[in-house]
Amino acid sequence: MKADPVRRQAHEILIAVDEGHPLDPVLARGLDRTPDPRDRAFLAELVRGTLQWQGRYDHLIKRFSRRKPPVDSPTLSLLRMSLHQMLGQGSVPAYAAIHQAGELCRHRPGVRKLPFVNGLLQSVRRQVLGDDEPDRLDASDLEKRLRPFFEMPGGDRAAGLAAWQSHPAWLVRKWISHYGWEKTEAICSWNNQPVPLVFHVLYPADPVQGALLLAEADCLVTAGPLVRTLVATRRIGRAQLDELLGWFPWLIVQDPAVQTATAWLAADPTDHPGTKEQPVLDMCAAPGGKTAFLASGWPGQGRIVAMDHHADRIRLLVSTIKRIETDRVDVVLADGNNAPFGPGIFGAVLLDGPCSGTGVLRHHPEGRWRLERGVPSRNGAMLLNLAGKAAELLMPGGLLMYATCSLEPEENEEVVNRLLAGSSGLEPAPASDGHWQRLWLPGAASGDGFFAARMRKKG
Repeated sequence: MKADPVRRQAHEILIAVDEGHPLDPVLARGLDRTPDPRDRAFLAELVRGTLQWQGRYDHLIKRFSRRKPPVDSPTLSLLRMSLHQMLGQGSVPAYAAIHQAGELCRHRPGVRKLPFVNGLLQSVRRQVLGDDEPDRLDASDLEKRLRPFFEMPGGDRAAGLAAWQSHPAWLVRKWISHYGWEKTEAICSWNNQPVPLVFHVLYPADPVQGALLLAEADCLVTAGPLVRTLVATRRIGRAQLDELLGWFPWLIVQDPAVQTATAWLAADPTDHPGTKEQPVLDMCAAPGGKTAFLASGWPGQGRIVAMDHHADRIRLLVSTIKRIETDRVDVVLADGNNAPFGPGIFGAVLLDGPCSGTGVLRHHPEGRWRLERGVPSRNGAMLLNLAGKAAELLMPGGLLMYATCSLEPEENEEVVNRLLAGSSGLEPAPASDGHWQRLWLPGAASGDGFFAARMRKKG
């Protein structure tokens, strides 16, 4: 039996990602070269699942290695991918995964590594699976067999949680110190859950009518946690999703937590005198979901100015604005640190700033492995500067809507506290619920993690 071309392609993609290439375009090229829908689904799950559970598999590689564990990308990627087939994809027989690992190993990293690769995988099969194949074990049985191999020396529970839930140990320890054990465990578990397709129905379209139209287009949905949220009952391909978005301009793809946070940020805008008819700036707007929300739901006749400083992201933004068929939005290519606007001209500014993205890790299985310890602090300094620039653009009484998809205080509470303590001229602007800043932990709003704060320009 020769090496399966789909597995070979998955191996090459994983090597590329491990060497620093971005996942999405590399995987997209692989999927484009895979015409069979079943092969495409297998390739996508094999790549994304291997990356998602990489920490768990790396722990097993260290545990079962009889010599120093490998560090080269071809060997590591091959072992991780094979372990995912054996332990994460119940439909793949262990003997098939091990055989394919041997065939792939001959090609890359080479026949010299074949005894090591085969020996490690056979050891895992014997000690974890025994005589059973993965398809005969349910998830609870497999967990009982795996758990003893994740007991850490010295009873280091944080390291054990990080390895078991496949997260960087430094990040897990950071969350435990800030959120406690139970919330950290819940965050990690949430990040490993499947990501459903969630739609937001833009005002004034009727969500009930929207659900009926989607059903007619072979996309069954159920009501989500919010009034305008619809959740697809099954996964659909990229081509079908593009068709749906092309047919229904009142539809955008948006996580429930983002919908909740954006609605909370933009609530009660008429409480800020004089700002209702003024233009609104979306400062880091691409790909355009929040711009679409503002264009459909912000009261009054004020223009919505959508700005971003990356040309490729501007193309995404323009595509979104064109698709939703609104004439209320002006798109500007510019950097928020040097915005081409005079001071005090906007009634509101939305700053959903660039951050570490620790609240949305389930969407980016490779993202957790690319985070560095110092990133939140560096981002915090950048975000503070951007927020200060945003404050300068606000008219007196104007509303600053600050947001990130981060769980890190350095990018959230510390930024807004320093902003209020400085010379920004801002003060808290509580919503009708009495809060002026809120944090949604992953899963708490049936969606990802998100931070938001409302501040008003004094005067």
